[in-house]
Amino acid sequence: MPMAQICATGPTAAGRAALRDGRPSEAVAHFQQALTEDPGRVDALIGLGISRYRLGLYDDAVAALGDAVTRAPGDPLARLYLALAYIRKHDDAKTQEHLSALRLLPIEPRLGALVGQALDLLQAGNPPDPVRTYLVASLDYGAEWSRDIAETRLALSYAQTAWDPFWARPYIIRCRHC
Repeated sequence: MPMAQICATGPTAAGRAALRDGRPSEAVAHFQQALTEDPGRVDALIGLGISRYRLGLYDDAVAALGDAVTRAPGDPLARLYLALAYIRKHDDAKTQEHLSALRLLPIEPRLGALVGQALDLLQAGNPPDPVRTYLVASLDYGAEWSRDIAETRLALSYAQTAWDPFWARPYIIRCRHC
């Protein structure tokens, strides 16, 4: 189990777990609770937007993610899912705007390549729905893959620093958030 899942508590963590487990309706409720408790939680706002996106509520997703991008313009996840919602809404100008901004952020290179390919396809003209579906699936999968890679790297860094070779005993590992 990744370290973040061991120590994470509260409605935002429950929302992330529900979203990851494919329960976006449940995730919406958790993220809304988190925002009720702390309206300034950008991570909960992003989670709410992604949950609404996964439910096909694209206008609601755009509202939440647009607010998140206003509050945290450098958040790659907010930019990506805002662009995906705009792809679904057939708003190619807004999609290109947010994908172009995403390319300027520090993102995993494979996801960056997918973003570049999506921009190329969108700039070529109004893509048909099957191409839009392919773009959405590719970018969504690329984001999940990038997250998995980041979590694996974090787990490896914990594993590399968790052992004290001088004393031959493990350190007690604490998450930054606990």
